[in-house]
Parts: sequence; C-alpha cells; structure tokens
Amino acid sequence: MNRFLSMGVLVTAAASITLFSQISLAQAQLSGTPDELREFLHPRANNVSINGEGKLTAYKDLAKVSLVVTTEERSLSAAMTANEELRLRLIEEFTAQGIPASDINNSKFSSSPQFGLFGRRPNSFEVSARMEVSVSSESHLQLLAAAADANEEVEFEQTEYKHSHKDEFEVEVRELALQDVMEQKAYYESSLGLSLKAVNFFHGGIRQFSRSRPMAAVVQEMAVDSLNSRGATVAQTAVVAPTFDEVEYQTSITVVFEIINEN
Repeated sequence: MNRFLSMGVLVTAAASITLFSQISLAQAQLSGTPDELREFLHPRANNVSINGEGKLTAYKDLAKVSLVVTTEERSLSAAMTANEELRLRLIEEFTAQGIPASDINNSKFSSSPQFGLFGRRPNSFEVSARMEVSVSSESHLQLLAAAADANEEVEFEQTEYKHSHKDEFEVEVRELALQDVMEQKAYYESSLGLSLKAVNFFHGGIRQFSRSRPMAAVVQEMAVDSLNSRGATVAQTAVVAPTFDEVEYQTSITVVFEIINEN
C-alpha cells in the first residue's frame, strides 16, 4: 500500500513540474539592453530636435600695451629710485592725455647686477619694471609709442588686442541661435500642421575666432629682358598678411520638442 502511495506522489510531482515548465515556456521572454527594455516598457513621446545657430562679427577695440622701463645706476637703491621716478613721470603724462589711472598697472620688479670684465664686485645695478596700459583709442596708442621713442629706458614690448564688449556679444549671439530655432519651429508647425512643445535643450557653448584681414605688401620682382641686358621691370603684387583686428562669435543650440498635436 505504501509502495503504491509513494509512486502516486512521484507521479503527481512529475506532472506538476511538467505543467510548470509548459506555463514557463508559454510566457514571453524579453531581452535586450537596458535602454531597449526601457523603451519597450515605457515608450517615449514623439519628439523632434531642432538645431539653431548664431554668428556675430565684432572689431577688437581695446589694446593692452606692455612697456618695460629699465634703469641702470651704480647702486641698487639709486637704480630703483630712478626707475620709480621715470614711471611716475610717464603715468602723469598718460593721465594728463586722458588715460585713466585705473588702466595703468605696474608689474613686479626685476634687478640684476652688472659685473665688469675683471673683478667680483658689480660695477652697476640694472632694474626693470613692466607697465601694462590699456587704451581704447589710436591717439592713446600713439602716445605710448612716443613715450618709448623719447626715452631710451622705455621699451615698447608687445601689444595684445581684445574686444571690450565680449559679454554683451555672447548674450546676443545666444539669442540669435535661439531665435533661429523658434523660426524653424514656427515654419514646421505651419507647414506640417503640428504643435510643438519644448521639453529639453542643449547649448554648444560660445566659440570665439580671430579673423584676419588682408594687408597689402609690395613685392619687387626683377627680370632680365630677352637681350640679356641689365634692364629690369618692377611688378607690384598684393600679399595677404594676417592682422587680427576682427573677432567672430559662434554658438549653436539644440531644442528638443514634443509633438503634442499631430493631424
């Protein structure tokens, strides 16, 4: 009796396992990447992306000039005093001609002893200091150049040109890119009978490029005539040399729209 009961239990268990396997095989099997499964279980709305671009060109209107003032005296204190007095005199001249004192900055000193051919004691001391002056007019730039010409101790080292309205132009070029997007949106809505609602956007950042303008240079080419004489002809050719007085601002904006009404 017990033997028949045990066999009945085994048969019932086997039937249960077979039935469970059949049910498992009947269920749908999902596979794929997490993004694919997410798209299947929670489908996204019908979206469209529109890209807009903005571009503006401006002229660099600010020059940052570096002047190096170098003085040499028998003692270090005398060289430092002479250097300071010369810089103060230059500042007075610059401010008297309309350059704001806040646009004139002095950098750190540098000094070096000057030794003679023989001997270990220095014959003199040399002191240098850099003055950085920001100007926004050609007359002020000429004033700085004249100061370097009139004083042997002053060297016109370098000039860096900048655009003083950088922040305003970055805002404006971003507005132009967004305006481009909205004009395209209005066109697609009108032409395709759609209603679009902004749900996201991506800003590509502001890019700044210096643009070169042509500057004519004269090139003389000497040629010998067919008679092998010493005669020469002069040809003038325009050569392009880069001058970075223009700056171009560029940006792009991508706006993601949801199609909320489709006919």
